[in-house]
Amino acid sequence: MKIFPIVLLFSAAIAFAQVGLVQSTHGIRVPSAKTIDKGMLYFSGSFTMISDGAPLSIGGFYIDHKGILQELSENSPSNDEALFVSFAPLDNIEFGVGIPTHYDGKASAEPLNGFALGDIELRAKWYINTYEKLFFGVSGAIFLPTGSEERGFRPRHSWYINSDKEAYAYTARYLSYNVNLHLSLELNDYLTFNGYIGALKVYNNSKNFILWGGGVEFQPIQSLTIIAEVSGETPFRVDHVGQNIMKNPLRLTPALRLNLPNYTFLTISGDVGLNYFLDYDKRKGRYITLKSGKHDLFFNTAGTPNVSVGVSVSKMIDFSWSDSDGDGVIDRKDLCPNTAQGMAVNSRGCPVDEDQDGVLNIVDLCLGTMRGLEVDYNGCPLDLDKDGVYDYQDNCLKTPLGVAVDEYGCTLDSDNDGIDDNHDLCPGSKPGEPVNEEGCPLDEDHDGIPNDKDQCPATPEGFSIDESGCPLDFDHDGVPNELDRCPESEPNEKVNVWGCPADSDNDGVPDSKDQCADTPEGVKVDEAGCRLDQDKDGVFDEEDKCPDTPEEAPIDEFGCPIDSDGDGIDDWMDQCPNSLPTVKTDSVGCPINSRYNFNDIAIRIRFRDKDSTLLNSSYTALNDIVAFMREYPIAIKIQSIVDDDFDDTDKIAKGRMKNILRYIRDKGIDKSRIIIQEELERTQDTDRKGKTGVIGLTPFLIQKD
Repeated sequence: MKIFPIVLLFSAAIAFAQVGLVQSTHGIRVPSAKTIDKGMLYFSGSFTMISDGAPLSIGGFYIDHKGILQELSENSPSNDEALFVSFAPLDNIEFGVGIPTHYDGKASAEPLNGFALGDIELRAKWYINTYEKLFFGVSGAIFLPTGSEERGFRPRHSWYINSDKEAYAYTARYLSYNVNLHLSLELNDYLTFNGYIGALKVYNNSKNFILWGGGVEFQPIQSLTIIAEVSGETPFRVDHVGQNIMKNPLRLTPALRLNLPNYTFLTISGDVGLNYFLDYDKRKGRYITLKSGKHDLFFNTAGTPNVSVGVSVSKMIDFSWSDSDGDGVIDRKDLCPNTAQGMAVNSRGCPVDEDQDGVLNIVDLCLGTMRGLEVDYNGCPLDLDKDGVYDYQDNCLKTPLGVAVDEYGCTLDSDNDGIDDNHDLCPGSKPGEPVNEEGCPLDEDHDGIPNDKDQCPATPEGFSIDESGCPLDFDHDGVPNELDRCPESEPNEKVNVWGCPADSDNDGVPDSKDQCADTPEGVKVDEAGCRLDQDKDGVFDEEDKCPDTPEEAPIDEFGCPIDSDGDGIDDWMDQCPNSLPTVKTDSVGCPINSRYNFNDIAIRIRFRDKDSTLLNSSYTALNDIVAFMREYPIAIKIQSIVDDDFDDTDKIAKGRMKNILRYIRDKGIDKSRIIIQEELERTQDTDRKGKTGVIGLTPFLIQKD
């Protein structure tokens, strides 16, 4: 169980803190490093009560007046009250005094219960702002031995117990003093960290004590602050660190503070002692001999009560006397804190009439008006003609309302055409040029045609025009003669901006003759403006890698003849277009070995005349097919030609194909590798007359998945 207190000690020692109660406008037991503002008086009153009913001892006894050993009671109420007052006479310096009182209920037959004064604390603090949001402070305190030696059971601080384990509940009995280092960090507008570490010494005690702790404040809204702190009091020893923490005060303090108007604060807090998390027995407690009363009490305690709750009310009052602007009114009463030096002010620190124009500053819209000038009710110099120029600067005092004026208040007419700039629709008129009532020239384009008759009022200067004032265009192409580079365009011909025949796709053929208007730029075209395809294979010359392909020859996407079976003979001249890749072919693409030539094999397949029955001579050809299909991964397509001169030609043709399929399948070839052409081919070829059912065989490789 020692790991937990050691971790707490390590984190708190880094953070810095002290054990105290509401000694600052920030923090509960961990005050801020900052002092209150100069001239501010701060005071707080607090009440803390043990809430678990068993705050006094783990175990203990006392010897009564008859010499009999008596067990101590565990249950007894216990609370503390404190008044803390501080004042800042100078910037960054604060002095304070804390007056504690304590109460313990009855714990034994000894008359120790009741209220009594504790050790009064005198404190001073100084701080410095080292960075925009980082503050360091130093404070010192003296604890006067004013506490009662006749009352109380529970020692209020660790340093009340001297090196002989003798203690009083409400006092250290001797003068105590400590020095402390503070740190505060304002992380953002909502989150603040406060920390503190200090060393304390009791005059006649050989032990030194460390006061420490740390905490954060979170202010989600202006009126509420959430606080969480850890703090403790520990004898300064390098050995038995964990035991020292468990046997001396260490508390976790959550709190809520209401930030009320007029520098008033209401705080509700709780203390959770270390022994709340641990099971204490008599061996883990700290042994104490209590000297209060007529008889000594001997007991051991856990250091900090399990749980306690506290309520405090704090307030600040402004007694500052600074006068930043030197106007005789202190800043806290000065409504105008930046008054110029030597200026007369009223009781609230505001100038009565700074420019002495008869209008108070608070309603004067023109502060600083020269003395002696007549002003209106807003404190601004008069402008009777409302032209924006004050009368004392206006050389033309009766300018008509709405007329443009210059800096001297006289009519502004930039082009000197007699029309002021506010009403001049043509402010760039040429000097001396006749204008209308709107300030625009009577012949705006200077073409000799008055504006009211000019159908083209913006004709460029120097252009030849017709009687309507519009530029001449002899070929009626919409381009004036002066700009027309092709003045003899054909009627209704589409032209460009220079009057020449338009060529939208820049192929050299005018749009009027171009049958392919969207030809890509840079390609060759014919006289009709269309892309060239000299071998008429459907691939344009600039993309055709085989520009001399025979007409109607099957081609690929690059315009080259296709060789489907890869035998080196293009399809258009291949008489056996489905030769297998491994079979050698002749100049017309047919296998040199007739066993691999399915055209020859097909000729050798015979049937009875006008019947579908295979002749015995056909089996040799069929066996060649079976052998080939067993050796190579091919499929075959069976075709039959129909001659309408026979009766039942369709039935005979289909029967012959099925007999071939059945024979090949019976030889162990999978049916899926044999395809029968469903649509019969009909012929009018005289060479094929009387040969209904002639068989055609087409092999092809089976595609692998």
